[in-house]
Amino acid sequence: MPIRAIAFDLGNTLVDYYQREEFSSVLVGAIRNAHAALSGFTAVRLDEAQTFALTENTERDDGKVRPLQERFDRIFGLADQLPAELRDRAARAFLQPIFDRARKYQDSDPTLRTLRRQGYKLAIVSNAPWGSPGHLWREELKRLELADAIDFSFFCVDCGWRKPAPPVFDRVLQQLEVKAGECLFIGDEPLWDIEGARAAGMPAVLIDRADRHSSHQGARVQNLGQIAPFLRGSL
Repeated sequence: MPIRAIAFDLGNTLVDYYQREEFSSVLVGAIRNAHAALSGFTAVRLDEAQTFALTENTERDDGKVRPLQERFDRIFGLADQLPAELRDRAARAFLQPIFDRARKYQDSDPTLRTLRRQGYKLAIVSNAPWGSPGHLWREELKRLELADAIDFSFFCVDCGWRKPAPPVFDRVLQQLEVKAGECLFIGDEPLWDIEGARAAGMPAVLIDRADRHSSHQGARVQNLGQIAPFLRGSL
């Protein structure tokens, strides 16, 4: 079956943010920023918030999203009637240390341009740290000049499930209007990206830029310039 669409993960696939084991240190700055943004609306001390945040740094086994705002309510003891604009400000503050780390890989733009010229439908499909709001991540795509390079972006909070949960991949196929075998998925996480896509019937290629998964048994590349053979259905 010919490939008609390609779906890319975002972090460590198109953009370098952090490795999973680095997130706990990133989280320190994120919570500090959110605490400052909520000044006057939370009675929780920063040190208490930092400690509580460690207990919130988990995801559900079933893949259901745990939204950022619900975590904020527990960490900072927020009232239900907190103004939406303040919640949004706290979410932006939380994400700023993550966005500040963004470094787009050199092969991202040329690969997306080439694929678009060749007529492929393109999507970015990503889990969002701590169930952070999708609209802030779409703003991030605009800032990185990725939004106009693709046809569609989709974050876990948009459907309430995280990769590798099936609803994520089902929604992507619906939006791209292709069959599972026609959509190649490219991502850096063997479980979330590769196993999730394969379970949905999609061909998948692991991008392993730092050679972290040398024992991976499936298709694996170290840069986006190596994906061309898989577009010809060689998986």
